[in-house]
Amino acid sequence: MRQFYKNHKKEIFLFILAFSFELLIIFSLIRINGIEIFFRGDGRDYQNLANNIIQHQMLAITAQPPFLPTSFRPPIYPFWLAMVYLIFKSFVPAIFIGAAVFALSTPLAFLIGKQIFSEKNAMIGAIIFGLEPWALFQSGFIAAEQIFMPVFLLCIYFFCLYLKHGRTPCLYWASFLLAITALIRPISLFFILILIFFVFIFEFKGSFLRPFKISVLTFLIFIMVLSPWFVRNKLILNSWQFSSASGISIFNDYFMLGRYLGEIGPREDLYERAKQVTGADNDINAITTVENSKKLHDFAVKNIILHPYSFLKMQIIKGLPMFLVKNSYGNILFDLGLSSNGLKPSEIFNKNLTNLWPFIKNLPLSSNILIFISLFWPIIISLSIFGIYEQIKINRRNLPIWFLIFWILYFTFLTALGRDISRYKLTINAPLFMLAVAGFYEIKKRFLTFSYKND
Repeated sequence: MRQFYKNHKKEIFLFILAFSFELLIIFSLIRINGIEIFFRGDGRDYQNLANNIIQHQMLAITAQPPFLPTSFRPPIYPFWLAMVYLIFKSFVPAIFIGAAVFALSTPLAFLIGKQIFSEKNAMIGAIIFGLEPWALFQSGFIAAEQIFMPVFLLCIYFFCLYLKHGRTPCLYWASFLLAITALIRPISLFFILILIFFVFIFEFKGSFLRPFKISVLTFLIFIMVLSPWFVRNKLILNSWQFSSASGISIFNDYFMLGRYLGEIGPREDLYERAKQVTGADNDINAITTVENSKKLHDFAVKNIILHPYSFLKMQIIKGLPMFLVKNSYGNILFDLGLSSNGLKPSEIFNKNLTNLWPFIKNLPLSSNILIFISLFWPIIISLSIFGIYEQIKINRRNLPIWFLIFWILYFTFLTALGRDISRYKLTINAPLFMLAVAGFYEIKKRFLTFSYKND
């Protein structure tokens, strides 16, 4: 045990640091809002799924009969919750156990960073990752992120070992773990294409046939893990759909495009429009059933295809910046009982310099906190862009750096128009923070060099 601690004391420190702050936020939220806050939103769906697995041996999302099977939520997290309930006879321990599992993401971010940057950069990036406000806030909520993030980062760690050392078994473990993450959150389903793309580039320098051989084996491992879920959906739901949640996801893209084009009003509700398209009588039936998911998918794709350039323009001009910079920190302050008095950080930029300081000085402490933390993401994104530029300038053939870039782009373009941006952004926090730290040290080095020249 002593040897283990000696070899992994930095990883242990990062886990304890992250978990301690998570517990601080969790107990603060419980004291202010009660334990029920952690079961809101998706938490109710997952609780229903776990209950129905235990009581009816069925993956059904409704709390009342009729209990009908669905593929709206993939199976692993509901089974995880069911296991916790069977052991403790309550879902409450899942809040704390899930937070502890989520805290493992921080040392994993450090291990990933060490494969690409210096240990110092990796440590600072991991600390920022572990203490980022939304990560701390999200850690206790009954949601798939609790176990998705550490498993996904473990997958990335194995893939980085493969890129750095050429260890093929690490690649196969990465493929296996990526399939597990897709069974937790389908958002990672097509990330296998990123892995295979880099396998081709990495292996092509050795021989012509080896990239094809390794890529096929990687994909077979991935699909073998997923195949029982595909078969289950075909046998029970008569559909090869991986998740019926994909319907409402792409329908949301259509809905945002409609608003962008002025065809959908700002007050129109997404779920009301979904019910109109499907003919369903409630939100659950409109978005969770396989049949209605297909209706939403087909309707959305048909309308998006009519405006391909507008959709792409919206993604790049509106979706991308909003995804990278937007945060939900105001919601955190609200749930912690700190009112921002309706302040929007954008109001700051509408003030001229003469009126800015008196305006800020007269704001309550909670509003000043919101202003301060709202500057966090613009700074991080700016430093990340500079970090990417410098790393590519140093070595444009650095595959791990290019992998980080593709990692960020994959989740950004896939979820930029999502309804819960802060949750989706958790998937790219690790590479963004590592690149931001690298960018900061490059700026610091340039500043010191400039200072020495002028002394």
